[in-house]
Amino acid sequence: MNRIEILRRLSVMERSDFMSWFSYSFLDVRAALSRLVVNLMQQVCRNRLLATAPRLAPNEAVFFGTKGFSVPERVVPWHLCNANCPPCATARGRVFGSLLGFLAMLASAAAQDTIPKHPDGEERHVAAITQDLLRTPEPKLMMEAFGVLRDWIDTWSVAASPDATKLGNSTGVICLTLRYGGRIIGRSVQVGGPDALERAARDAMRDAGRFFGEKGKPENASRITISLEASGALIPYQPSSYDDTDLEIPAGIDGVGARVGEGEHQKLRVAFPSMMLTFGYGADRSVGSGGQSPGDALASCAANVLEDPTVGIRGDVASDPEKLMRDRKVTFYRFEVSHLAQISPVEAPQFLYRNGKVVQERDVHVAAMKTWADGLTAHLLSRIAIHENGALVSGLYSPVSGACIPRAEIAEESLIALALARAADSGVLTADAAARARDAARAVVRDLSARDDEKRRIERSPIASAAFMLTLQLLALDAPEAQPALLAARKEVREILEGPVRSPSVSSLAAWAASGAEPRAEMTELSGRAVAAVFRAAPVEKLATAMPWIIMAARATEPSGEIASTVVLDQWRDLVFKFVMRPQDAGADGEDLVGGIVFTGSRAPLPSAQSLRVIAGLAAMLNDDRLTPPDKRPQEIARLVPCLRFVRQLMGDEYNGTMFVDPLRSEWGVRNSMWDQRMSGEAGALALITLCEAVEGAQRSR
Repeated sequence: MNRIEILRRLSVMERSDFMSWFSYSFLDVRAALSRLVVNLMQQVCRNRLLATAPRLAPNEAVFFGTKGFSVPERVVPWHLCNANCPPCATARGRVFGSLLGFLAMLASAAAQDTIPKHPDGEERHVAAITQDLLRTPEPKLMMEAFGVLRDWIDTWSVAASPDATKLGNSTGVICLTLRYGGRIIGRSVQVGGPDALERAARDAMRDAGRFFGEKGKPENASRITISLEASGALIPYQPSSYDDTDLEIPAGIDGVGARVGEGEHQKLRVAFPSMMLTFGYGADRSVGSGGQSPGDALASCAANVLEDPTVGIRGDVASDPEKLMRDRKVTFYRFEVSHLAQISPVEAPQFLYRNGKVVQERDVHVAAMKTWADGLTAHLLSRIAIHENGALVSGLYSPVSGACIPRAEIAEESLIALALARAADSGVLTADAAARARDAARAVVRDLSARDDEKRRIERSPIASAAFMLTLQLLALDAPEAQPALLAARKEVREILEGPVRSPSVSSLAAWAASGAEPRAEMTELSGRAVAAVFRAAPVEKLATAMPWIIMAARATEPSGEIASTVVLDQWRDLVFKFVMRPQDAGADGEDLVGGIVFTGSRAPLPSAQSLRVIAGLAAMLNDDRLTPPDKRPQEIARLVPCLRFVRQLMGDEYNGTMFVDPLRSEWGVRNSMWDQRMSGEAGALALITLCEAVEGAQRSR
């Protein structure tokens, strides 16, 4: 049973007058009673019951079977679906138990249900629990309500509308977000009801008016973009721990909430997916910590309704969710969301999935990947400010706040230069992009060659030393000012190769750098020994820690003839594809994760930018006839396509740009994950190398 079906079988409301003390919802009870009825008739029939209560005469018997039985007395059929039931009457005790089950079900239907009350909203009463209350609002209702919102914003006046009323009656909670120039200027969360959209619009517009500081309609009202999220009814949720919540609730897909109190003293707090994805980026323009996990959001909601900040501290005994439910009567919720947002004020809204769009495998082809590579190169170039003495390269970037680390670490800076030099030399980029990439890589080399800052000397980082050497080789650059730094980097790489393998990744990168370094014969011998040492230190199941550099090193140290490690690498590739997330693994909550690598040893085994190093290794194997013979290349390309789709999914675009302050700067940057919007230079560098290797490998088959 998939998650959607499980959610539909859970109740989303609480009884106000019958068994209100019971910890399980009425749909749970009703499902249990239905199961009990089925168990009562298991010995006779394994199919479902027909809810028809027969009247028995003295000479009649009830059968959980079909009316096709022939017995001496008259048969009263209970079930009309099973054609193979034996002709024996069900015990009257079983019939009595089944009738009790049906009576309980009828009693539940007669009771009245309520949806939780928001402090600023109204309590909703419904006659019966229906599937419509469980589902998110229909797309048609969302589009009609969005049209009403656009009119309200453009005229700066909220008027009653049937379309707005229909959405309010079909939703559990609404989140309306107004943005201007990418920044949030108004947001309102309201519990559903006929006037829910009106309340949300008035609150958000009031906040926007304060932002513009104008009375009446702001001059720039037409430039405001709208984001509308609407949920189905809230689903009671019983977490055993916040860590389990992080695993059970998909980040960026479902919202969470908490409630305490009854009647007039009831307090409800909810967190929508868009709120969690953009959490923690305030006026200080900080890089942030990567949003808010569902567990953190649930703890924060509990702290808010209890007015106790200590409850929001995860790991504290007092904030344990089971303790909060038992001792402080907190009710937790989760809910599904339908999300509609504008990319720009003049465009029609788009339905979003985890605040973005799911990239399709059919969109992965050579021409598309060249476009991606050009875009990613442009994003990396936007991080580099070239000046007379070199360049200033910025580090981790938060597209949500627009902030970044002013200067990247030398390892990250060196990898960016390496990726740009590799792309410029690949023939994958357009001529203009290749020229700009080459110029930027040379400027970064000048910056890394500076010896005035002791903390930023190239030998301070083994990764920077190896990447620096490789960049010089790819650029064929023989700059006199770079010689002192090159000598220091070469010494550092030699020490790595001569010592034991402490990090397969670092040793592999150093081996690749040494394979083309001077003195050529000596360094090539050291490189070959290091490659063999890495394969000894990292068995097949742990070879991912050396990717993608071990592939590059193996190809470079053995430029002709067979590669000695071919068999091991083939085994590794076959093993890796067993950990690639497939559509049936991802389900409806992870369509955008398909193609990512699942690292089972991690705390949250979901694909992220960590998959890039492995995907880059797979693409590098595709780009060598010795590792992927021509007759096997089509098969390996087909296996790699989902992984390349995932690489594209990680990149920023106009859809997830709806939550970024500068969509143009964020476009094509590589996010840490679907729920962590921060973009690192290292992830961008690995993605660019992956695309270059994949395009070259695909073109080999032509």
